Amino acid sequence: MSTERKQRPVKPIPDALDPAETIALEKSWLTKAGTAAIIAGILPVISFVLQTIATRGIDDDIDRTKSVSESLAFFATPGHGPGLTGAKSEIASHYGEHWTLVIGGGVASGIGMLIAAPVVYGLLRASWRRRPSFPRWFLWAPLAGGILFGIGSIVAIIYQAVQYHDFSELAKAAQTNGAANDALNSARDDLTSIRVIAGVGSLFSAIGLGAAALSAMNVGLLTRVIGSIGVLLAVLVVIPLLGQQGDFLRAFWFIALGFTILGRWPGGRPPAWDLGEAVPWPTRAQLLEEADRAGGGSKAIPESEPAPAPKPKASPGSSRKKRRK
Repeated sequence: MSTERKQRPVKPIPDALDPAETIALEKSWLTKAGTAAIIAGILPVISFVLQTIATRGIDDDIDRTKSVSESLAFFATPGHGPGLTGAKSEIASHYGEHWTLVIGGGVASGIGMLIAAPVVYGLLRASWRRRPSFPRWFLWAPLAGGILFGIGSIVAIIYQAVQYHDFSELAKAAQTNGAANDALNSARDDLTSIRVIAGVGSLFSAIGLGAAALSAMNVGLLTRVIGSIGVLLAVLVVIPLLGQQGDFLRAFWFIALGFTILGRWPGGRPPAWDLGEAVPWPTRAQLLEEADRAGGGSKAIPESEPAPAPKPKASPGSSRKKRRK
């Protein structure tokens, strides 16, 4: 058996579509897309501010926490009332009193997703025209995902906020942990289909966002830093490791994308936008090779120093005189 490994044939890089047609299609789109991307980046910040205001003032006093033995003694006593009140009932009641802020924060985030969907679609289309290396139907992934994810999130947060508001309208004695738990479980059960739709939408959004950021970086529409952050953001859509801090990363990326499209980002707009074809960034090996060439060409060849003149030999007569002295 031969130990040599067979090399896979290298796939040829597909040619870009007509650059002049690409520039004409994107001419009127750039300003709208750049502005929409900046708005899509500002809305998550507004959502974070509204959610922070809505959360402020929740009573989390540890003195009000009851142990298991205290709870059993409470229920064993006749005439204990409708039930215990605690952290869960306090949170549900607080959000019910500030339900408009809860709705405002959720709606702002959802609208940001809806506005971002066509921007990501346009970025992926621009990358595809410069290097059509994937099926055309794949272009619709970010658009479909953003619509499903955005609408699903808006409906879910509005319904949950209404449940909080209904709970806060109950009599004070009826606002117990059990009633709050029932309200939350009811909202969760009623929104099962909406959550499934939003989950599918988030998956498509992550795929579209990751593909758009990676493709745009490879063809030179985005810098390596902005493209890498976009890929990371796509992962965080499915696996929210940063929590609310992910909203700031999302805001930064879309604002940076908007200023890049508008040509206002430091360094200007990458040349691939104006040429209508792919202008890949040089690899590290290419940069090192260019640096070596530049360094070798700039060094002047040192001229050889002239050889020292030979010393004149002393005559025999002079040496004899020195010996006699």
